[in-house]
Amino acid sequence: MSLVQVIILSIIQGLTEFLPVSSSGHLVLSQKIFEINEPLVLFDILLHLGTLFAIFIFFYKDLFSLVVDWKKKKNVWLFLIVGSIPAAVTGFFLNSKIDKIFNSLPLLGGSWIFFGLLLLFFFRFKLNKNDLKRKESEATPVDGLVVGSFQALALLPGISRSGSTIIGGLSRKFSRETAFYLSFLLSIPAILGAVALKMKDSHLDGINIYEGLLAVLFSAIVGYFSLKILQKFLKSDKFYLFGFYCLVLGILVVLATIR
Repeated sequence: MSLVQVIILSIIQGLTEFLPVSSSGHLVLSQKIFEINEPLVLFDILLHLGTLFAIFIFFYKDLFSLVVDWKKKKNVWLFLIVGSIPAAVTGFFLNSKIDKIFNSLPLLGGSWIFFGLLLLFFFRFKLNKNDLKRKESEATPVDGLVVGSFQALALLPGISRSGSTIIGGLSRKFSRETAFYLSFLLSIPAILGAVALKMKDSHLDGINIYEGLLAVLFSAIVGYFSLKILQKFLKSDKFYLFGFYCLVLGILVVLATIR
């Protein structure tokens, strides 16, 4: 990869990891455009570590409180443990097929269309803003199972992890701020698990140390600001606009594959 490609892919990862548009889908599409055919395992790991740093920085007060006051927040820990199970189980069974799944552009396009429609339907017709009052102190294992099941959907490229888990949280009547926080709390073990699987089952490709540092730096910085953008959109009534973006992108990908 060239230095320009490293920077572009890092920016794409930072933006799309948190915005509800699917980072995996954008990286797959970008690598197809750049004609990068070999698996960039170490590079992908560094990108995910960069966005993980962004989460730690953005939520450092909440995470510090979660650790220090763990006795008072046992329910949140239980939510986190139970909520991590669906993605872990699904990832375990799909692990051997993951390369085939991520190389299928028709699947990518179809997943984007499905997720775009889901965003539009939920945020334009299903969401009742007056019901969104629950706080993290009210989180239960059942909530964790529901939100975690939405997270498992995001193992398919084209389906956003952040978008699906926020939908899961809002469907359980959590406030927008709480759904936002719980979504990214669940992302921490999910990202760590994905990194562990990549390191365990794949040959780590070589990468220049400076390129690696740039990948972490750019994905972390861009990721931090994309979290702020997502938070503002979620507080507004314009979150559904991401649905149009996913829908259009999915249709374009499908049309490109049948030409």
